[in-house]
Amino acid sequence: MRPRVLVVDDEPATVDVVRALLEQDGAEVTAAGDGRDAIARALDATRDGRGFDVVLLDYHLPHVGGGEVIRELGARGVDARVVVMSGIEPTRIAAETMRLGAFDFVAKPLSRADLRARGERAFRDRRTSARADAGRRPRKSDVIIGTGTWVKQLYERIGMVAATDVTVTIHGASGTGKELVARTIHNLSPRYERPFVVVSCAALPASLLEDELFGHVRGAFTDASRDRDGLIAQADGGTLFLDEIGEMPVHLQAKLLRVLQFHEFRRLGDDHDRQVDIRVIAATNRDLDQLVASGDLRQDLPYRINVFPLSLPPLRDRKDDIPLLAQHFLLLHRGRADRRIEGFTPAAIARLCADDWPGNVRQLENKIQEALVVADGPLIEAGDLDVGDGGGPVLDLDRPFQELKHAVIDRFERDYLTALLTHHGGNLAAAARRAGMDRKNLWALTRKHGLDLGRFRK
Repeated sequence: MRPRVLVVDDEPATVDVVRALLEQDGAEVTAAGDGRDAIARALDATRDGRGFDVVLLDYHLPHVGGGEVIRELGARGVDARVVVMSGIEPTRIAAETMRLGAFDFVAKPLSRADLRARGERAFRDRRTSARADAGRRPRKSDVIIGTGTWVKQLYERIGMVAATDVTVTIHGASGTGKELVARTIHNLSPRYERPFVVVSCAALPASLLEDELFGHVRGAFTDASRDRDGLIAQADGGTLFLDEIGEMPVHLQAKLLRVLQFHEFRRLGDDHDRQVDIRVIAATNRDLDQLVASGDLRQDLPYRINVFPLSLPPLRDRKDDIPLLAQHFLLLHRGRADRRIEGFTPAAIARLCADDWPGNVRQLENKIQEALVVADGPLIEAGDLDVGDGGGPVLDLDRPFQELKHAVIDRFERDYLTALLTHHGGNLAAAARRAGMDRKNLWALTRKHGLDLGRFRK
């Protein structure tokens, strides 16, 4: 079925460009020149049973502005996904319209790949929202947040590769959103209704990882009481995402090469190969050439997995996106905190933008969740944010020396582990190497302080 799109813009040239692009992609396009016309057309289409799938809405409109259009469509039960466009103050407007219920935002001047990708996401979300397998559909939390040039360039690259089966490797520090980009590629590919299976190569020891990936037959080892499919088989027809590929043991890399080259694998203890139809996306926070030089990566593996590389910048290099990300996470998590907090004070935003965020977007998300619990007003204030330089610990001289010493050490250990695991995305092996500790000792320390590795992964 053709997507039905309402394009709302008071600039005829913009409407013509967008119409030509969307119709080329098979959409049925209706245009409106102002907010009143947009509301009327959307309501008429809904009443006729041919409601729009997507409303591509310019924010700065005569008579009735974009914000009011979003409010009115929501209040009148229009179920279209609203994608807002603006070339003026994109960060502020994106945050404001997301708060009002917009599905996504695209900055002007419009990039063909950016517009196409976001429009396709919105259309698929609208059409699959009522399906029983809605867990596979694109989610609002999967939006790639950003308004800078880097986002347009990223979508250009995603647009080139999403419709293919080419293997992609996503490079970036822990917490930058590599899995999110992988999901976006999957959701924009012909495989989008098939499984998206995540494999954390750093989370399991080699013996368990091999079984998780490839599965086994009954009798393959002592506890193998029945046949079991691995994650490769579960991803058949869809996408297999190999997170932190550099942590995969070398002997498993050889088996992975066979999957990549011949699309076949063998379960543990089996006598026969099995065919599989999967698209592989890998991610790494380490330099592949250095991994090859150190012997941690087979020399031939980068040629298979790094066919189409994508790179994500750290949050410190895209600080203009912090207000928008903060508002996004506030809207995403405030329901769990049971708070009706609407936004941030200017001082709070300034404090967020002043931090370097070594844990990147994941760390920012965690801090916003913490602030939602702490804040007691309608806005998050600077004092609700535990970021930046908060000074040293306050020493209670009434406590005995040994008791105070242990308390300070415990606090240091917990703070250090939190920062370390945030930086490495819950990757215990990488964190242990950085800390110069044995992996088992680091694991014991995380257990001592009740830290769940899952909370540091995205």
